[in-house]
Amino acid sequence: MVVAIGSLVILFPSSCSVSLHASFHPGASETERRLHQKIFQNYNMKVRPARYWEEKVMVRVGMTLSQLVSLVNINTRMQNAWTDYRLSWNPKEYDDIDVLRIPPNKVWRPDIYLINNNDGQFDVALYVNVLVYSDGTVNWLPPAIYRSSCSIEVAYFPFDWQNCSMVFRSYTYDASEVDLQYYLDDDGKEIQEIVIDENAFTENGEWAICHKPSRKNIKEDLYEDITFYLIIERKPLFYIINIIMPCILTSVLAIFVFYLPPGAGEKMTLSISVLIALTVFMLLLADRVPETSLGIPIIVNYVMFTMILVTFSVILSVVVLNLHHRTPSTHIMPNWVRKVFIHFLPKYIGMTRPNPEEPMLTEDSGEDTPIRSYNGRQPGGEYFFRKINPDLGLCLQYCLSKVLFLMLVSLDTIQLFIGDAIWNHSSDIAQGCVVSVAYCRSLHNPHGRLT
Repeated sequence: MVVAIGSLVILFPSSCSVSLHASFHPGASETERRLHQKIFQNYNMKVRPARYWEEKVMVRVGMTLSQLVSLVNINTRMQNAWTDYRLSWNPKEYDDIDVLRIPPNKVWRPDIYLINNNDGQFDVALYVNVLVYSDGTVNWLPPAIYRSSCSIEVAYFPFDWQNCSMVFRSYTYDASEVDLQYYLDDDGKEIQEIVIDENAFTENGEWAICHKPSRKNIKEDLYEDITFYLIIERKPLFYIINIIMPCILTSVLAIFVFYLPPGAGEKMTLSISVLIALTVFMLLLADRVPETSLGIPIIVNYVMFTMILVTFSVILSVVVLNLHHRTPSTHIMPNWVRKVFIHFLPKYIGMTRPNPEEPMLTEDSGEDTPIRSYNGRQPGGEYFFRKINPDLGLCLQYCLSKVLFLMLVSLDTIQLFIGDAIWNHSSDIAQGCVVSVAYCRSLHNPHGRLT
């Protein structure tokens, strides 16, 4: 109740002020009523305002841009002006009234619409009143939000620019009935471009307006149109920081895959991580690039080519790791691999050939063979077969040779007692064992001394 009472208190002075203003000009509303009655007495809004049939009605068209919402959406105010001789009067006869504000559905209006709209919305956003002057000039300045169809070229995304056009013409009147001209400024000069409202214009965060020309077209005396062009350039800073720079840095990481040693174990991890990162960037680009583009952006081609190279690096990393873990005890190097990678390629890629293999150590060399390398061979890698500890293997071999040597001595003693008959009928296996034991004894005691 308090709010209602307060509202009534606020409204009452307004009503009083209106009544006081009306009482101060007692004949203002009556004069305007008589003027409306006079000009609309025999007025027909469906008839073109021409004195005779061959006369053209000149309609001036202009556009004032308020906001560039997106690439194809603009918030604008249209400017239409024409002369209707039926809506003229002498201001001195009507208390110097020079302009009337009349609803647009009461006067004749040219049916000028955006031809190349993209959403099927032809009308303006708000049907504001028309301004009718005493000389018959009619001005209609309705606000509108237009969505035009625009062919988008993103070959140089995000450093691209677009040229979007908006074509305005009459839907029903041809060039012999309506003459389209440019709107006039305050100095009476034609405005042959899109005007930007400096007081109401809002900058777009993605696009910058470069040029805004217009052109009048006449199509074989059938109809006329005025085309407004909006040439805009994309602001690339957002895409440079969030897409281009991370993509380049990720691509550089793919080079260091070949710098990692094979034994590190992270070659495959780094390669696959780079490949996944490039896939994410490809998805981001697919979301940002318009679907109506006429070509493929260069940056998309770059990311795709980099993904192909990283895929090959993953394959080569698998091959390198496989070759790295091969040993002489598990694989034999083919001759063509030796010729290509050891004799042919090193001199072309700036690498020195490896030193030739050292000869096997002999008994007379006087050098002790390392316990982990016997006759130039090393134990196999753990990736192929599980092997016995090489130190333990050499110790077992030495102990076995000692046991065989003692068996040989025992067999010599038994031969003295049993005789040659039993020895000659021994099996081939026993003879082979004796020969092996004799050979081992000669290896461990070359000078004939018992050890």
